[in-house]
Amino acid sequence: MDMLSTANLSDMDPSSQEGEDAEASVPLNSVLDGASPRRESPSCCLFYYKPVLAIGIGALLFGSGTAVSLLYFTQVGHIPYLLGPLFLSVGLMFLVTGLVWIPIIKQSLEHKALSKEHTSTLHLQKKQKQNISIRDLPII
Repeated sequence: MDMLSTANLSDMDPSSQEGEDAEASVPLNSVLDGASPRRESPSCCLFYYKPVLAIGIGALLFGSGTAVSLLYFTQVGHIPYLLGPLFLSVGLMFLVTGLVWIPIIKQSLEHKALSKEHTSTLHLQKKQKQNISIRDLPII
């Protein structure tokens, strides 16, 4: 009990201790210091991987549908009648969907870039208006 009463508050403060714990006082989050974190823009591969995947799947299905249809019409094997047209139609659907999806993504990325530029311009104009002092105003 005697040891607990003699402990000072400065002995328990980790910021006053020196040694290997000195790095622990550095804040982990830079937002707390007032610095805004910069996000790196993701690469184009992240935006376009889904349409490219749809185009690839569509091309494979369309090609296999063409091959199955040719095998059916040449009567090389026992192939069901609807298998070829089914692969052709589903493959064409995926192919067209992927091809239409790419310009839509390009347009949305351009729109986001323009809106970011516009908002940053407005933000700068608003700051400039707030920084005008009374001496800068004209006397009427």
